[in-house]
Amino acid sequence: MKVLVTGYKGFIGRHVYADWQEQLGDKCVDGIDIPDDIANFNRGPYDLVIHLAAFANIRESLDNPHKFYDNNVEKARKLFNWCRDTNTLLIYASSSAVDGEYWENPYAMTKWINEVMAPPRSIGLRLTTVYGEDSRPDMMYRMLEDKTATYVTNHTRDWIHVHDVCRAIRYLAVSTVRGPVSVGTGTAVSVRELADKMGMGHLPVKELTPGERQDNTADTRILYDIGWFPTRSVL
Repeated sequence: MKVLVTGYKGFIGRHVYADWQEQLGDKCVDGIDIPDDIANFNRGPYDLVIHLAAFANIRESLDNPHKFYDNNVEKARKLFNWCRDTNTLLIYASSSAVDGEYWENPYAMTKWINEVMAPPRSIGLRLTTVYGEDSRPDMMYRMLEDKTATYVTNHTRDWIHVHDVCRAIRYLAVSTVRGPVSVGTGTAVSVRELADKMGMGHLPVKELTPGERQDNTADTRILYDIGWFPTRSVL
């Protein structure tokens, strides 16, 4: 089996890349990063492409929607078409934001477009709130962990550890599942509860957070049906 991981230098990508190397060995796993090498994709053959190269920041997408569309949609189009033309299984990062009113922010819209343009032999990972080792400094869990957060929100989030995301991808890769799949624990924990647990309960609450869903708890029935279950809890 030959696997390609795009965005392999990013937070989730690093873990997924290392996970498949552990499963298959270094010679069976390739990695490419963003952005230009995705737009100019012309490689292979591969048995599986795991596409994780994307810009993923709702608030930044509100300020610069064209940047997100160009990177997440246009630069991914050639890769998606290559997988369609070669009938290569594609597992790509979508977002739990697509489950709601995806028109509320440009980032979610790019992920909805990814789902529309995805080839038939593909699986879209509607990821909830991923946390874990080496996450981005601007992610809420990391900011609470590093004591750099300056506020919390009233949101409820389904926090899934990056290692459980890796396991979900492995389970899905050998399944007959196709189309969008919610990837989370199925359990909601509020940002304020997590902040309390991590000794940051004193932070003020930011009420105005445009473009963000109040809750992103995953429907895990598809994952449970193929034998997957979460192994870690955020609390």
